[in-house]
Amino acid sequence: MKNNKLIINVLIIVSMFAVIFTSCKKDDDPIQLTLVSATAGDVSINEAAPPTNVPVNAVIVATFSTNVDQLTATAANITLTRGFDDADVQIGIAVAGKVVTITPDEQLYGGASYTISFGAGLLSTDGLPLTTLSRAFTTIGTFVPSGQLAYFSFEDNANDMVGNHDPLPSGIIGITYVTSRKTEAGKAANFTGATDKSIIEIPNAADLINPSTTYSIWFKVATADFAGGGSRILFGLAVERGFFMEIAENFAWFKLATSHLVDPDPMNHIFGTAWTDPNGDGNMDPPVLYDYSGSISTLIADKWSHLVMTYDATTSIKTIFIDGSKVMQIDLNAETTEWYLTDFSIADHDGVGAITGIDPVLTLGYFCSRANTATGWADYSTATNTFKGQIDDFRVFNKSLTEIEVGLLYNSEK
Repeated sequence: MKNNKLIINVLIIVSMFAVIFTSCKKDDDPIQLTLVSATAGDVSINEAAPPTNVPVNAVIVATFSTNVDQLTATAANITLTRGFDDADVQIGIAVAGKVVTITPDEQLYGGASYTISFGAGLLSTDGLPLTTLSRAFTTIGTFVPSGQLAYFSFEDNANDMVGNHDPLPSGIIGITYVTSRKTEAGKAANFTGATDKSIIEIPNAADLINPSTTYSIWFKVATADFAGGGSRILFGLAVERGFFMEIAENFAWFKLATSHLVDPDPMNHIFGTAWTDPNGDGNMDPPVLYDYSGSISTLIADKWSHLVMTYDATTSIKTIFIDGSKVMQIDLNAETTEWYLTDFSIADHDGVGAITGIDPVLTLGYFCSRANTATGWADYSTATNTFKGQIDDFRVFNKSLTEIEVGLLYNSEK
């Protein structure tokens, strides 16, 4: 009986040691590295639905289940990528125990999507890898691509918000400022057409002419104002010697003419003009790479519309967008074998000498400034077809925006 009792006591003691040993072993097991929380600014980005209200100056803070090996918290294992061009943003990375802080080296673009990714090369201090994961978010505000040279918001004035192109008081004729397309857009410039021959003359415009370029503008036109009396001009500089945007009577078409250098020039062709006329016929034959099919009236009549014209000097491709969608695209040299249109430019000379009367002043509301005399049929003093309607958020860029950039700009401004 005593032996049985001893055996039982021994078994109890052995069992106790086994429990204690097992408990200690479990306590010592490394903790799997997982993401517990992630914030950008004060916004959680560790959600099923990516947030759309992240500040452009946000610092990203990721908290993990256990301490992170700071030697593995590198740009090879942690990346912040822009959605519109798939480019990685340069970042600073700091580790403090379980917390990894990611600081972008630049302010993020407004209204743009980003993805923060953590790779399997990120380890805990116990050497356990993270399961690869990523979190997406969109920043608040207006998406403005790089390369912006001028921006006119028309908040009770016509000043350039980013450059040195403020018009003189004498260069603003017949303009009032009215409510724009939405509360966030503030005011817009109102043009009364022939009543006041209203225009805005923007000086120092020569530096707004670049080999590759983009013009972005919001405008509103009414059917009744375009039912007779000919076409009206939204904006221009030196007419066909520079560029202009013209809307036809009854919205039959709209024209975006641009001047370009010629290279080579076997017959003293120094400049050429690309007369680009979207008309909704849907034909796509060289040099037209794309043309929409439908009514121009449907595109722009009686509502706020967003017009973008881009030109890429490296490809000679000119593209026109309305409300973020491509309506026409042309390769200016698709059928050319002899001479080629290249850089977007002002045609201020020909094979003989300087063209007289060119005034490099960008004019909203007409083909050209009052001082421009190079084109007789576009003389402001006798004009009857100055613009009638509203204009807002006019931007000029020194590059050709991509289709994705145009879409983001439209969606963040609309």
